[in-house]
Amino acid sequence: MPKLKHFGSAAIVAATLASSIGAAHAISAPPTQSFDVYARENSLATSTNDGSPLNTGITFSAGDALLITASGVWNGGACGDLGPDGGNCFGNGLPGINFYSLIGRVGAGSYFKIGSSYEGTADATGTLFLAYLDTDSSNNSGFVTAVVSLPVPEPETYALMLGGLGILGLATRKRLAAKA
Repeated sequence: MPKLKHFGSAAIVAATLASSIGAAHAISAPPTQSFDVYARENSLATSTNDGSPLNTGITFSAGDALLITASGVWNGGACGDLGPDGGNCFGNGLPGINFYSLIGRVGAGSYFKIGSSYEGTADATGTLFLAYLDTDSSNNSGFVTAVVSLPVPEPETYALMLGGLGILGLATRKRLAAKA
């Protein structure tokens, strides 16, 4: 019984963490963060008056899941009010992406269309940038709100953490046993 006494607290902590992490992972949605992306200030203009894509400060690794939704209205001038899916009045600003769309890029990866909803994987490691695709940002107005699901550690990360706690528990047990 004394051996269990020394090891018991580490085992209880590990079991508690494992059950709470498992429960949270099974029933909770990933945490999210919202960003207002402005048609003028955050414009990626293909010709003149470029703005600056919005730096979200959220870092993704290549292969991480990306889940982004957006809503709102912005206006690029000639095409009138549009939502984050953009419009076809001027065709595509980037290959396969029509003008006035909400777009994103991770690190030095390729731009991709987010529109009102995007679910995919990061093609590079780095910070997520959001922008409004246009030819000239000088007559833009409005904004859309993008909601980004934050990266959630993979189950292997939790397993490594619990393994590390187990090793710490064993080391403590051996140290206490050596003192006794």
